[in-house]
Amino acid sequence: MQKLLTIIIACIGVNAALSTDGGYCKPTLTDYVVKYDDLPWVEGSFNPISPHYYGLSYITFQVDQFDGFIQPASAKQYAMTFGGSGNITIPDSTPKQSFDLHSFSYACNSGVPQPECAISMWGWKESGKVIHRTLNFPRLDPGYEPKDFVMNRTRFGYDWSDLKSVGFSIARGDNGENIYGGLMIDDLSYTIKDESGC
Repeated sequence: MQKLLTIIIACIGVNAALSTDGGYCKPTLTDYVVKYDDLPWVEGSFNPISPHYYGLSYITFQVDQFDGFIQPASAKQYAMTFGGSGNITIPDSTPKQSFDLHSFSYACNSGVPQPECAISMWGWKESGKVIHRTLNFPRLDPGYEPKDFVMNRTRFGYDWSDLKSVGFSIARGDNGENIYGGLMIDDLSYTIKDESGC
């Protein structure tokens, strides 16, 4: 009887691990808020963000450090893509993963004066669907102290879930022409969903 009870308990444990509500597997969820301050930075060098950094890969982004102009959202480092275009993506080596984008702080950085900046974002979903959103960063006029310039913050809803990649580009907000500068991102908040155990 003791052996039978042990086997039944073991089977219950295995079934609880394998099955979930409705017979579907629940993915592993891992939440992150990435501040980029744990990355090495060398003055005057290209400082790429290492692959698989907190589960994501950064294409054309690098880590940069506060230089007295636009303040990072936290501490002194942030992700920067010079030229304003780049991607943040789930690495190809983890095909059973996707991510839900929650929020981040952002700024366009091309000096003063700076026209209003339109930041175009595209999200490529696991299903193949592509979504789009435009963020605006206000014009920067002369006559202010550098400490007055700060990053904006935005949040994302349910439509920015199950993503494989997010792409960015920047342009002038008034006429869509090039804005020669960079895109800053800080305090990136997201959840990685891993279904490799399903």
